[in-house]
Amino acid sequence: MTDTTLQKPQVLFVDDEENILKALARLFLDEPFDVLTARSGEEALNLLKRNRGVAVIVSDQRMPGMSGAEFLEKAKEVVPDAVRIVLTGHADIKAAIDVINKGGAYRYLGKPWNDEELVGSVREAAARFALLCENKRLTEIVHRQNAEIQRWNSRLEKSMVQQQAAEIREKKGLS
Repeated sequence: MTDTTLQKPQVLFVDDEENILKALARLFLDEPFDVLTARSGEEALNLLKRNRGVAVIVSDQRMPGMSGAEFLEKAKEVVPDAVRIVLTGHADIKAAIDVINKGGAYRYLGKPWNDEELVGSVREAAARFALLCENKRLTEIVHRQNAEIQRWNSRLEKSMVQQQAAEIREKKGLS
């Protein structure tokens, strides 16, 4: 997990059509994201292996070689915390079920997209990612603090037992 507070969230767009990727990159020019693009699931997986801090993945469903559902399922293994969105021009119920169940998609949006809806969805997804990262960070702190408390309790208990033993010896005149 990378420290997302020091950098702009990364958003990866995956689509086999170059003009779609260019349109998406233009749409997000004024947004506070680092935009990455890939023209296939395989290219995107390689990119994810080098950029494990990707917060949001927006993928087309129908792509040659690897469907969006297949890609998102594999992406989930590489960057499990990334929030996944499907952007597709084909309303296929089975594909939607696959992408949600197998790929863990957060949203399923249609093409042509509504700019405000897409930007809003990516913003929400990035906020969700940030909350997940913060929750993990705080959970790690709590675990470390609990371990420290257990060590202190153990030391205190040992000290108290030693003190009680000394008091017993003193009362019996063994000291």
